[in-house]
Amino acid sequence: MTSAPRIGLLTPGWPGHNTPNGIATSVYNLATGLHDMGKTPVILARTIDGPCPSDIPVISLPALTWRWQDRVRSKLGDTGAVQYHVGREVAAAVATAIREYGLDVLVMEETNGWAGVVQAQVPVPVIVTLHGPWTILKSLASLGAAEDARRERREQKGYKSVAGIIAPSRNVLTAIENDTPLPDTPKALIPNSFADDGSGPLAVSLPARNILFVGRFDFLKGADTVLEAFTRLTDIHPDARLTFVGPDRGVQQPDGSVLHMDAALAALPDKVRSNITYRGPLDRAEVVQLRATHAIALTASRYENLNYTLLEAMSAGQAIVSTAVGGPAEVLEDGNTALMVPPADPVAMAAALGRLMEDTTLTQNLGAAARAKLIRDFSPEVVAEQTVTFVENILKARMQQQPAGKG
Repeated sequence: MTSAPRIGLLTPGWPGHNTPNGIATSVYNLATGLHDMGKTPVILARTIDGPCPSDIPVISLPALTWRWQDRVRSKLGDTGAVQYHVGREVAAAVATAIREYGLDVLVMEETNGWAGVVQAQVPVPVIVTLHGPWTILKSLASLGAAEDARRERREQKGYKSVAGIIAPSRNVLTAIENDTPLPDTPKALIPNSFADDGSGPLAVSLPARNILFVGRFDFLKGADTVLEAFTRLTDIHPDARLTFVGPDRGVQQPDGSVLHMDAALAALPDKVRSNITYRGPLDRAEVVQLRATHAIALTASRYENLNYTLLEAMSAGQAIVSTAVGGPAEVLEDGNTALMVPPADPVAMAAALGRLMEDTTLTQNLGAAARAKLIRDFSPEVVAEQTVTFVENILKARMQQQPAGKG
């Protein structure tokens, strides 16, 4: 490699400030880090959701006409037809990026095996980033046994065909390797990045009675555990306050029905319900302001890869109570940067929240330590440097494998 590689980044929304999706946030922060290194990427975006930085090129995915055979397959219920169509649109955007900007490599999500579909259609290497492999999520958000199996097969096929794999946590990488042995595929542990310039408001040094939960009201995010834990907490700390931010997807019940937020709140005792404020989905600027007035951040997921709500809480200097699952269990240290509890354990969660409410010094120390770790390990510059090194190694290996006279 005689010059810096031109990296393409696929995102569901650019610049992503109004796209409630961790992939969009991840791409924006990585793009910022690459730009600041002088290695400006090319963005391939499904949607444009706000004013774009003028010095980072963007290509919108084209809305291609469906091939007749894919339309037929889709009408017959073959979800693979949809994924192939999406892959064609991404591949068309890659072709434009190669022609206009000299794209060398594409970094994109693993969802539905799109990366494998794209790799089969483009001349540049595709690197997949693991955000939510279905081999993990199927037990928590099943689409039905048959569709789960189809989606998992598509993703496994993608892992086998791409040029490299980036995982933000050891947990998620181990999970796919257990299902899909990939001995010859280059892999790297590179965390999601988070931009913290020091200018955002920090959690104020108030008595720790204000608790903020940011996440969907659903089973995966542990919304049911949150409400039960808070109910237990108010028995001992009646002055506790919970602000719940996020869309209401509903929590599926054992009988197959879906419990939504309004019904869940109505079932709580009056003294508990009056201490809960449900704000619904909010934009990031509003969440940032809420973090500054809530000393405690709560994450209750039954599984997370490496969630941005956690990184946002670390950036704000909030004291974190988190379930010890997936990426959070690797990033956070119990008693040092957070209080860790088992998933789906409202008793342990309530006890941890109560401990923070009773110890302001502990609350402040946890928040400060978490923020220091974020700045040290997750800055866009640090993550961008790791990404460039991984990409360069893949491109160098491919050049060495080419027959003499090719390239």
